[in-house]
Amino acid sequence: MNFLGVKKYKYDECNTLIIPYPKEAGVSYGRGTRNGPRGILKASQQVELYPYPDSLKIHTFSSLIGQAYATGLPEISKMIKAGKEAGKFTMTIGGDHSLTPTLFEPWANENVDIVQFDAHCDLRDSYDGSKQSHACAMRRCMEINDKTNLYRFGIRNTSESEAQYIKDNSHRIRTNIIPKKKKIYLTFDVDAFDVSLMPATGTPEPGGLMWNETIGLLDEIINNNEIVAVDVVEFAPIKGIEAYDFVIAKLCYEILRKISNNC
Repeated sequence: MNFLGVKKYKYDECNTLIIPYPKEAGVSYGRGTRNGPRGILKASQQVELYPYPDSLKIHTFSSLIGQAYATGLPEISKMIKAGKEAGKFTMTIGGDHSLTPTLFEPWANENVDIVQFDAHCDLRDSYDGSKQSHACAMRRCMEINDKTNLYRFGIRNTSESEAQYIKDNSHRIRTNIIPKKKKIYLTFDVDAFDVSLMPATGTPEPGGLMWNETIGLLDEIINNNEIVAVDVVEFAPIKGIEAYDFVIAKLCYEILRKISNNC
């Protein structure tokens, strides 16, 4: 099943890789992210593709849906690095947010900053005894390179320890500020959306972003920067309510379409 139901290009012919990775090792409340990639891929077959960029040539690694726990993070790291070296754009569909440090690491020493859409800071040093929790994802990313800047949107839940970390790193962490002329790694946790739009996630929060507001922000971010890679994480489908699967499939399409048109 190719993402969006479009022609599946061979690896050597494509310019965009879709990597579904159903990781659920780092969650702390609701579960179900292991089912996210499959739900998004299925719903993507129903997305209206007009206008569709002629330059967008997709190859989906659909086999990873059944192999994620067997292959593990080292394998996906190799895939990301190989795709990067081959000049291919990569969108990873998670899976929980603890994936992101592994996905970002190949870009961390190339003057690439991070744009984070999220309800939570994810800047804890550890959570529930684990430094690899999804609540620590951005902290791990920031530790890879102390020159990486973080631009955040949708944040509305901060712990005391995170507030101190943000204060200590205020020169690197910016909230609701659009970066300009930067290389950007984009990570989108679907709980950035308001819970009324996206309850299908493990840690939903009220007071979040709505659809048109989000698309407007993405327009500005993509139009003013070079997006090097994307992940969309923390989607946990609700059985029998496919509307939420479609929202995230549409989000992924809109991101890819805007980036392709901006190249």
